[in-house]
Amino acid sequence: MAANSLLTQDKVSVFLKYLLLEGLDLDEINYWRIRRSSDSCAALIQRIEGLLIDIEAAKKELKTVPGIAWDTFCLSSSLYRHRIIELAMEAVLSEPLAPEICIKFSYLPQHEFSVTLQGEWNHAIIFSSALFFTHEFYPLVIDAFVHDSENFGRPRINVLGANMDWLNEDGTLKRIIYLDFTTGRFIETDLELYVRADSAQFLCLGDQEINKHALLSQPFNCKQLNPLGVSQFADNKAATLSGWSALGLTIPAYQEVKAGELDTAMRFLDSFEEIVVKPNQATEGKLVDFFRRDQAESKIGLEQHLNNCWELGAALVQQRCDGIIFRDLATGTTHSLALRLNLAFDGKCFCLESGYAQLGLNEHYPAACGRGGYIVAINEVLSGLISRYDAKGKPIELSEKDWYKIREQSERAAGLFPGLLLIGLDVLLDHDPYGNIIPVFLEANSRPAGLSHSRLLTEDIMSSTQNGVSLKMWSGLAQFRL
Repeated sequence: MAANSLLTQDKVSVFLKYLLLEGLDLDEINYWRIRRSSDSCAALIQRIEGLLIDIEAAKKELKTVPGIAWDTFCLSSSLYRHRIIELAMEAVLSEPLAPEICIKFSYLPQHEFSVTLQGEWNHAIIFSSALFFTHEFYPLVIDAFVHDSENFGRPRINVLGANMDWLNEDGTLKRIIYLDFTTGRFIETDLELYVRADSAQFLCLGDQEINKHALLSQPFNCKQLNPLGVSQFADNKAATLSGWSALGLTIPAYQEVKAGELDTAMRFLDSFEEIVVKPNQATEGKLVDFFRRDQAESKIGLEQHLNNCWELGAALVQQRCDGIIFRDLATGTTHSLALRLNLAFDGKCFCLESGYAQLGLNEHYPAACGRGGYIVAINEVLSGLISRYDAKGKPIELSEKDWYKIREQSERAAGLFPGLLLIGLDVLLDHDPYGNIIPVFLEANSRPAGLSHSRLLTEDIMSSTQNGVSLKMWSGLAQFRL
């Protein structure tokens, strides 16, 4: 902004967010960020709420800021206050991966809606967890714009974000987030006239996401990109593995363990050198852990871990099958590795389009963000592939033939879920005694996360550096349009 320029209504939320962040020094921001995966969010909310109270107390001094009518300021609105706090929390806990959100005080008039959003089809992405939602939302908005521009020369799909609390009982949208391509900012606003979605997609549902998906899908009488029935199938890890096995794909040895079946799990542990234990229906690495047969404490830890998993339903025990891990050439550290591959249905078949790699804290921790892992581009790990059984051995090369095998098998794996237009597959890499790479299919995700980290995957995997999730998904959606 130029000096002495007015701070317009829709920019006030950005100003307030950064004003709140000024109340936190760098050490405190690092403190909260390190504890992002712990139960510290409630404490961070209280900290930011306290800063917001300080801002209100300083209104007299802040009246000199141009463009803000402090006497009628919307901090009296509980929704506005809540959203400002969420914006500040997101800035504390993550890197800036999406444009700023500008929250309007007033509604968007109906005549401005059709001028601002020029598409003829409204695609609603419904979320519950506002933290990091724009990180998932932004790449989909850009992909839709690129798809329409390349195929039609103009926008045809309006991609709208809507919190589950912004829905009416009939599924119409009363408040939305959209990308203003003119300014390059997200706008969050109420609507003068409620909008009915022509298609819907459910992402970022937070805790109890499976139950929320079931609840939210009911009022939408339109095409759903991840409809409930097939999404529930994908959420069931044991059923998914059984289906993939029938297709001839490589999967880990596994067994579903219901509450109280401790002896079954112990026998499974005795059968393998190392196993993976997790809830049968949970996502993003929640309660995933490794247990080794040769460690005396494993059986005690396994019992406690199963009790935690059983609070969410049945558990799943699997043989650990990630024979290929990542060695960081700069540090020499080794890390468990899993590939997240995003596949889209283009109206005819599933196509592998994008993905990223997940790394564990080290090779003894699961490769999952929910367990302290992190995300990198796939091409960044390919030069550091080694055997977990020979960590000092020579690097393993992923050839064009290997990549073709991964692509072909992942597209077959996605075919198990007709009705989904976008699916994320978690794939491990193993190898046979001759060093040949074997893709091992682990899980399917009908509400894939980490989309802002996804790169479009080309035939030359080493050159896959362009951000994006899917262009073909929007072609698949076109077949349902009026």
